Amino acid sequence: MMPLPREQHWKAEKPLEAVQFNTLFASTVVDNVLSGQIYVDNLHDPTVFLIAHPYGMSLLFGRTDNAEFNNSLREYILDIGSARKGMEWLQVHPAEWKPVLEELLGADLIKKCGPAEQPATATDDPGKVMEYTRVNFLFNKDRYAAFAGQYSPPPESIVRTDAKLFLGIQGQVVPKHFWKDMDHFLGEGIGFTLMAEGRATSTAFCAFQRDNMLEIGVETESQHRGKGYAVHVCKALIDYCAENGYEPIWSCRLENAGSFNLAQKLGFEPVLYVPYYQLVSAP
Repeated sequence: MMPLPREQHWKAEKPLEAVQFNTLFASTVVDNVLSGQIYVDNLHDPTVFLIAHPYGMSLLFGRTDNAEFNNSLREYILDIGSARKGMEWLQVHPAEWKPVLEELLGADLIKKCGPAEQPATATDDPGKVMEYTRVNFLFNKDRYAAFAGQYSPPPESIVRTDAKLFLGIQGQVVPKHFWKDMDHFLGEGIGFTLMAEGRATSTAFCAFQRDNMLEIGVETESQHRGKGYAVHVCKALIDYCAENGYEPIWSCRLENAGSFNLAQKLGFEPVLYVPYYQLVSAP
């Protein structure tokens, strides 16, 4: 594995198009929108790519039979020599990578089964790799219209996410983790925040955007979860997409029951289930 120079990130663009699930986060690195890293097997004519987004998401795709690359990949995944900066979520393509990783990782790979709400940073076994499932959804306009026809606005106010909110909103899935800075978000992004008790309690925002696709990120303060606030801010963002010609995109872990159920309530349909590996730094 060797880092591909930033000015050569374009070499990953065409191969990335062959990946058959949501890759918007990886595109931001390929397009040099954010300062992520791309690792390859060969600088001149790469055939394997590992794209690492600064938020802690990564994508492995390309040839599966390069032994030298795979040995380096194993060290990266298991954080041998502290190669990674922290916890990371990895997706792979094609499906043939799954048995390759099983062989490479052996007993260091633990498969997580069943829907269970868990924090993104939680793990039962530090130093191991946890295999979860990531779900890609497709937006169904008819299902959304049926939901919207019975929708009742909240008594709380919903405002556009401004500079003050961008800086102040706390949590795992918040705008400042997905954009270079406040000006970048205000200039090219969008978000809607529900204000309750004088506080920003729930925010839906554009996490990734490319062409006419806009991926939704949403975060609700822990003490306000279960009140339906996320429904309201997500509806505001979906309506924004409809008014401005964007296709709303939703992906989440299958084990994240809250996000999985919220997506379907808003008219999204699960269409693809892929392995999702939580890479935890060695203890």
